[in-house]
Amino acid sequence: MYRLVLVDKERVGRWVAEQVQQTADWGDFQAFGVEDSSGEVIAGVVLHLFNGANCVAHIAIKKPTKLLKALFFTVCVYAFRQCKLKRITGMVPMSEENITAFDEKIGFERETVLKDAAVDGDMQVMVMWADTCPWIPQGDTDGR
Repeated sequence: MYRLVLVDKERVGRWVAEQVQQTADWGDFQAFGVEDSSGEVIAGVVLHLFNGANCVAHIAIKKPTKLLKALFFTVCVYAFRQCKLKRITGMVPMSEENITAFDEKIGFERETVLKDAAVDGDMQVMVMWADTCPWIPQGDTDGR
């Protein structure tokens, strides 16, 4: 049995940081996750670097589960309804084709490419817009 983790951002944030090899502090952030029956986090999303219009997302998934849909819905409701952001930004190395495909499947699109910004080459900037977010019915956001 799996359960959404909605109020333990420190634990989820630490787990996501380990998965994505984030060594710096997240600063002001929010995190949501999924845990298994033993209480181990198996998926998480950290949102940080909020500026009133945008935030940056980091997604880590150790084990797929049907609760991922509820997780992404929660993240998008938080970002687009509660925080009233216009967009969520993610960055993915061009070499990580499987991550790019996953991000596109959940509603991100490539916005631009940063030449030589990844350790192994180029980095792509991915964006999910409030007004095209597949997780929230359209006409139900305050985005752009």
